[in-house]
Amino acid sequence: MDLLTGTTALAMITALIVGVLLWVIARDPVRAFLRPIGPVVAVLAVVLYGVAALLMAAPVDLLIGEPSAADVWVTLLGAPAVALLMGSRFRPRRTSATLTRALLLLAGCSGARYLAHLAGFPVDGFWTAAAISFAGLALVVTAFEFLRRPGVTHLVVRAFVVLSLAGLVAAWAQTNRVPLYANPRTASPETLWVMLLVEPLGALAAILLLIAALRHFAPGTLPRADSARTPAAGEIWNAFVTYEDDSSEGKDRPVLVLSGGHSGQATILRITSQDKTRFPDYLPLPHSRCRPVLTKDSWLNLKPVPLAADAFRSYRGRSPAWLTTELAKHDLLPPTTPSRLRSWLFPTRVRS
Repeated sequence: MDLLTGTTALAMITALIVGVLLWVIARDPVRAFLRPIGPVVAVLAVVLYGVAALLMAAPVDLLIGEPSAADVWVTLLGAPAVALLMGSRFRPRRTSATLTRALLLLAGCSGARYLAHLAGFPVDGFWTAAAISFAGLALVVTAFEFLRRPGVTHLVVRAFVVLSLAGLVAAWAQTNRVPLYANPRTASPETLWVMLLVEPLGALAAILLLIAALRHFAPGTLPRADSARTPAAGEIWNAFVTYEDDSSEGKDRPVLVLSGGHSGQATILRITSQDKTRFPDYLPLPHSRCRPVLTKDSWLNLKPVPLAADAFRSYRGRSPAWLTTELAKHDLLPPTTPSRLRSWLFPTRVRS
């Protein structure tokens, strides 16, 4: 049990938990943090989102402290601006939806800090305030992110992972004879640290399981995911595609839509990252030319296949102009006039 002994072990567990939360908030593939400069990027991201969370929790100071006039103005201007910036990162990007998300972000960060204050946590301290605000941000962003993703199983799996992390913290506490819970006003620094880890993780797992339960038992109560929009020709989506040799199994993969699913059925071309250079019925998709919608070198199977409309998961973006032109040469898409201006003004971010 030496691996669970001492504050160094708890610091490593904390780093692991923050990394998981960061992955949710940043919505970036984990490999982005595994590059040579990955640790530096991760630290900068934690600082960035931590500062954003602290600013969105700043309105609590107006209730529990005695702020100066300058502090009041900074809070009233800075907190909403940061909340609007964070809220604009999610879809749909309608003004009303962005404003609603901004209000929820403010309520989540400020509410978490205020509830912690009522519970007796020393929210005036920088590290405690930062941890609580960051946890509030993570909880709200988790709700934003997974309300839009279809499926139930992955939510249960994620909740299990989150609870496993909480169990790891509990195992550390038991090994080091640190109480899991105490009055925050009189708790030791170690117990306070443990509580600031376990309680947000429990809330995060509860949110994931609540979304899963509502989606399974009362599907009409939640907003539909990105796949609710009908895919259009020339778009690239993530979709669940069955295997050719076993239609009972499949996996999520990017696909290019040839015709939309207005009648419950779409026609698509499958995209694979397996090297298909030797096969003439595959078109290479270099990452350098498909960067807005693909994350690695890929190949496009030029054989059209049908796909049920409800198999689409999330939208990646429009196919590059050169690819649309190439498919028009194969009579798979109608010829169009490429619009470089549109691709420059409205770049599309990959959604995995």
